[in-house]
Amino acid sequence: MIKSDTLRYLFIGLGMVAVQVLLFKNLRIFDGEADLVLVYLIWLCTKQGKVESLILAGSLAFFQDAFTDLWGLNMFSKTVVVFILHSYLNRISENRFIFWQVFLILLAVAFLHNLIFFALTMFSETFASGYVFWSLAVVSTLMTAIIGGFLHLVRTDRA
Repeated sequence: MIKSDTLRYLFIGLGMVAVQVLLFKNLRIFDGEADLVLVYLIWLCTKQGKVESLILAGSLAFFQDAFTDLWGLNMFSKTVVVFILHSYLNRISENRFIFWQVFLILLAVAFLHNLIFFALTMFSETFASGYVFWSLAVVSTLMTAIIGGFLHLVRTDRA
């Protein structure tokens, strides 16, 4: 049975996918873009159990792939990252972090995600340039960590 929290997180995630596809897809620097859906999934790992997080990661990444015509690449890479890092992210979520700690965690998670994504693109021959590695591994990772760090700074659930 679907809990109301899970359904609420799904609808918020679909909103994140819409913002990602409509806004962040057009905000590119050196062909790299911030991944708002990944930031949302990282936050979701701290709030939900592993099964719910995996189902939401797969669902949201499916919609992201459908709108960006990258069938299965985001879905596989995001679910693998959630599967690998969920217990770690859930365990450290009880700590209160300052900006640079959140930035480094997001940087590491985004780098792992982009590395898996790049390996999948090389396997499927989606992109034919070595430039894609630098735009994914460096620019997209930094932009994702900066956006996630900014969202950490402006969040309203501080107690």
